[in-house]
Amino acid sequence: MRLAPLLIKYLTENKTLRLPGLGIFHADSTYDPDVDYSKKGTSLLNISFEQATVTAFDSELIDFISQQTGKMRVLAESDLASELDAIITFLNTGKPYYIEGIGTITKRLDGTFEFHQAKHQHNERKKNIPITERHYIPQAYIDETRKPRNKKPAIVIVILCLLAVAATVWFYLKSTEESRSNLEEASFNGKNTGDEVVTILPSQDSLVQSSTPAVATSQGYRFILEVAQEPRASKRYNQLKSLNWPVNIETKDSVNYKLYIEYQDTHIDTTRIKDSLSVLSGKKVWIE
Repeated sequence: MRLAPLLIKYLTENKTLRLPGLGIFHADSTYDPDVDYSKKGTSLLNISFEQATVTAFDSELIDFISQQTGKMRVLAESDLASELDAIITFLNTGKPYYIEGIGTITKRLDGTFEFHQAKHQHNERKKNIPITERHYIPQAYIDETRKPRNKKPAIVIVILCLLAVAATVWFYLKSTEESRSNLEEASFNGKNTGDEVVTILPSQDSLVQSSTPAVATSQGYRFILEVAQEPRASKRYNQLKSLNWPVNIETKDSVNYKLYIEYQDTHIDTTRIKDSLSVLSGKKVWIE
């Protein structure tokens, strides 16, 4: 507390120091001008504390601090109130607070204050807990808990997880293989038709439009594999043809090329074929 030396001096001269929120300090000795009370550890004898309700600072105390610090009366009162609030807040934490030269204040659980003139450290009493069967832990139980845990259950869980992953992969590969077989079987039942068929010459990598338009059909389904531009369209078309896919390609603006498979049979399972084509091509297939 920065104002502690001034409070000591005021207490010794006026015999009484009233602090709001704390109480009243009394001093029986007189002020000795030859003693420097600002030094750390310097204290007055016969200081007592009275638990009382104090609502405001004494006017004499504010004037005294204003004269000693050279500050305006309002600023002196503000500084004192700020330091006192800090002390009360600290005491509310349950810890003792030592005011230099005055003593130590401790707040009890019931809200009252306890005062010691000297610097005092509050020590809580340790609870004596008797050693009974309720509190005593057998050494055999401690030794048992220190043993390493059995790792067999964890190994079993890891093995089961690996088996589950392997089974999932196997079923996926099997279903993919079946879908591929169904697609290849259904692919050769279709027929290349359309408004204008674009073919790729075996000796060229680019697309060349056929001069002969295909005959339009009123029956069947057209499964759109992809709509792309060059060179993606040409590369994908040649790739699928090398896999013996009955794929066709056409364009109406020479910019966007449509890769599709057409089925003449109207009694096919379109949903199954569409899903199979999506799995095999790696892209979502739709029916036009």
